[in-house]
This record gives sequence, structure tokens and C-alpha cells, in this order.
Amino acid sequence: MFEIWDILRPLVKLCLYPAMFVAAGGLIFELVFAAQLADDMRAYLRRLITVAAWAGLALVVAQVMVAAGSLGGDLASTTDTALLGLVMKSPLGLFSIVAGIGFAMIMVLHRVKARGEQAARVVAATTVLLSLTVVGHATQLGAVTGVLLAIHLGGIAFWLGALLPLRRMCFMAPETGSQSLAVVADRFGRLAQVIVSGLVAAGLIYAALLLGSVAALLKTDYGLALLLKVLFVGALIWLASRNRLRIVPALVDGDASAVAALRRIIDLEIIMVLGILALSAVLTSSLDLPMRGMG
Repeated sequence: MFEIWDILRPLVKLCLYPAMFVAAGGLIFELVFAAQLADDMRAYLRRLITVAAWAGLALVVAQVMVAAGSLGGDLASTTDTALLGLVMKSPLGLFSIVAGIGFAMIMVLHRVKARGEQAARVVAATTVLLSLTVVGHATQLGAVTGVLLAIHLGGIAFWLGALLPLRRMCFMAPETGSQSLAVVADRFGRLAQVIVSGLVAAGLIYAALLLGSVAALLKTDYGLALLLKVLFVGALIWLASRNRLRIVPALVDGDASAVAALRRIIDLEIIMVLGILALSAVLTSSLDLPMRGMG
């Protein structure tokens, strides 16, 4: 029987994933490209990361409440202390604690300056991402899938965390010039070549282990949703390669039209990312693994 919780579970995840990747990925972007960022860009990044961290913390709480509501079957169950206690003792509870600690660290670190601040930011970003390895399908096959997912998530965070900052730099280019944008976009493209390769490889191996067979890719709802996600990722990689091979070189050469072209490609990438994250939310909250569904 269809229930409201069947909508709320993936919906909360769909909102939580961007918050996690913007917060963690934004920290990574800030650390990697610190030397190329102007003060106003740094201020924008700090606002963006802080908002994402606050949103992430609120969504972690919402996810726990939705899980409790799903157990009890009514709205009152979302605040039932007994049901909330059961959820907090589950893997979802561990995820909530780890993710909550990561988001809290990010919010605190953006308000203080101290020795070891950069290392602490890396720890905070890592904590947020690693929370995803303690719940859901990543726990099905033990440490192997956990490690593969961690590599996959690190690559995703680097890639997705750069989209909004790069888009902002495109809008700022008419006032500040496109030189810093060209330097950042060029360096990002070079790093992304290596990181995306690792991201894709880890993701494919992870998916193969979860599926258990090639037939499951075409004969199960999980497999079909995963196949659609792979097609979205392929389109995203194509857009990124267009950036790397055409638009960024034009930007480096000082072509004024390249800034607008880069912004349009980034907008398309953001739309593709939302589609990928929506499919990820469905895969991890609404569909069973083929090895369980077919066993």
C-alpha cells in the first residue's frame, strides 16, 4: 500500500544530498583553489558552505523524524520519543550522528581561525561524506563497498562542489575580469580528468558488486534505475569534456564569449546533477537490491 512516507523518504534524501556535497565540496574547492580566489569570492563560498551546512543539519533531523513516522504510520510518530530512540539505534541513527557532527564542525570552523584550521576542514568534509558509508547499500558487502563508496563520494564532492563557485565566478567576470576564472577552470579541468576517472571506476565496481549480475541491470527496477543514472552520468561527463576541450582553452585565450558559454554548460551540469541525485535518492530509499529481491 502506497503511503506518504514513500514520498518523504526519497524527497528528504534528494534535498540532503546537495547540502552534503555543496558543504563538503565547497570546503574542498576553497582549499584547493585558495590562492586563486579573491576576497569577495571567499566571502561567497563561506556563505554558501554555511547555508548548506545548516540545511544539512536540519535535513538530518527531518530524515530521522520521517523514519520514525514511517515506523509508526502517522504524523504523531515523527515526534514519538520511543520511535525516535529506535531510529537512533539503527544504522540511520549512526549516519545522523556522524553527518550531524560533520555539519556542526563546518559551521564552527567558518567562525573561528586557528592553527590547523585547514586540516580540520578536511576532517569536517570527510566526516560528512563518510556518514554515507555507514548506512544503506554500502553496508551490504562490508568494507569493500564502503571503501569504493568513499572514493566515489570524494570524487563527486570535488566535482559537484565546484559547480556553484565556478558559476558565481562567471557572473563576477565582467567586473573582476576573467583571468582568475580561466586559471581556476583550467586547473579544475586538469584535476577533474584524474578524479573523475577514479570516481567512475569506483562507482562501476561498486554497482557491479551490488547488482550481482548483468541480468539484474535489465530485469529489475533497481537495475533499470541504475542504468538511467549511468546515462545521466555519461551526459554529465560529455558536458565536462566539452568544457575541458573547447570552452576552457577559449577562456584562457581571452575569448569574452567563453564566459557565457561556460555558465550555460554549468547550468546544464547542475540540471543533470539534480537528476542523478534524484535517482540516487530513489535507489537508496525506495528500491531493494537485486540480490535481495531476486534471492
